[in-house]
Amino acid sequence: MALGAIYLRLSRNEEQLDVDEILAKHRHTLMKLSEQHHLKCDIFQDISSGVNVERPQLNLLLSQLEEYDYLLVMDIDRISRDNAYAEQIKQLLVMHDIKILTPQGTIDLSKESNEMMYSFQAMMANFEYKQIRKRLGRGRIAAAEQGCWTMSNRTPLGYRKDENKRLVIVEEEAKIIRYIFQKTIEQVSANEIAKQLHMLGCVSRARKVLTSSHSSNIRRDVVYRGVVHARRRINGRIVEEVFVPDAHEAIISQDKWEEVQRLLDENTNQGFFNKKKVTRRLQNLLYCLCCGRKRYLQSDGKNQDYVKSCNYKIDNNKCQDRGCKYTPIEQFVLKKVKEKQFCIETALKKIQTADFANQEKSLKLEKISFEKQLEKFRIRHQNLYTMRMDEDISKEEFLKMRNQNEEEMQRVQQQIDCLNIQLENLRHASEEQNRLEYFTEAIKRLDELEPEACNTFLKTFIKKIWFSSNATVNYDTAKPRDSAIIKIEWKE
Repeated sequence: MALGAIYLRLSRNEEQLDVDEILAKHRHTLMKLSEQHHLKCDIFQDISSGVNVERPQLNLLLSQLEEYDYLLVMDIDRISRDNAYAEQIKQLLVMHDIKILTPQGTIDLSKESNEMMYSFQAMMANFEYKQIRKRLGRGRIAAAEQGCWTMSNRTPLGYRKDENKRLVIVEEEAKIIRYIFQKTIEQVSANEIAKQLHMLGCVSRARKVLTSSHSSNIRRDVVYRGVVHARRRINGRIVEEVFVPDAHEAIISQDKWEEVQRLLDENTNQGFFNKKKVTRRLQNLLYCLCCGRKRYLQSDGKNQDYVKSCNYKIDNNKCQDRGCKYTPIEQFVLKKVKEKQFCIETALKKIQTADFANQEKSLKLEKISFEKQLEKFRIRHQNLYTMRMDEDISKEEFLKMRNQNEEEMQRVQQQIDCLNIQLENLRHASEEQNRLEYFTEAIKRLDELEPEACNTFLKTFIKKIWFSSNATVNYDTAKPRDSAIIKIEWKE
């Protein structure tokens, strides 16, 4: 008994109907057709667009095509609506001497007239698809109006899509977003934010460096305050636009987002933040231990730096933590940072004892060797198809040699994948070594660093410095001052 493969796919104009009902109807029709031709059939089915080449069931069928004598479909457009992909499938069908069976009749691609009919139907299906795209654009807009993320397969950094196409927070990535917004409020420039993110080891989803452009775009993106903003364009012109608030959980609160926008709007030339140079080592790091708000610095007439008194409101009462001289606080913090040097040097020595350079060189040479082998197998793979098309080898010989070649390709590819993992691990170790070496040298010359450079460096270690004068505001200068409390919140 001859073998057949039934391929079922739900088309776009049927998506509004009951999926199971439609597929059951098509399955019954094609099974009846297979009985008429005395075929034993396997069934493959997808629910997707006709131009989507990533259809798993179709791809599985094509990988097993040599096992079948017939392909059964409801119509040619069920295979593909993309002209180029349809032609690729046609070549495979011709190579394996496979005929197409439809309820309308049999298509034997070895006959020129049938081959032309196949190509013509694929062309018409492609034309239909272009018309469908217009309707899809309107459909995506309609879905966006319901709060779904539909205009792009890529989700913004900080989010992923759930099964309902709604954005869900990815906490590890969301930390980067919150950091960017917080630093903007602290009037840190996009360039400086990018430097700090790099020093902290923060990278994009593609493991690439987060540049100043990334930061600039992120802090203007309404998606981070829970908004879905979608547009539909025709020839580059916006013809429809939707703006849906509270579509998903916000990473940034409305108040914080608006504050950032206000600061950015004041910075029309993107130079405002850069003008506010860091002049003190602990700038933007000091916070009140009593009320949790940021503490600010000032200088008196003698150019003496002070931590300003705190006067933020707390439940209708003002925080009255008194100010303090700045220099002793700075000296205390720098001393604590210097004490970290031993731990950093110990970690650095552990990494340095490993010969990463030679390991990487050896792995790269081994990888090149396997890649050359893989390329030979790929060439051999293509030659086998050519030999089969030219009828230099039989179908049985082709299948045997192809399977052997594919096994070798798979074996070599597994070796390459393993080497890539080892190289990636080495690269991470190398990056960590560079970071630790930088930290070691920076700590050694901490007192010599300019305030701005020292401030940037400290922010790689320190999240916040909690400070309290341990006394309320009192203008009686004769009264003795209590000892200040300083607590350093280190980054993990």
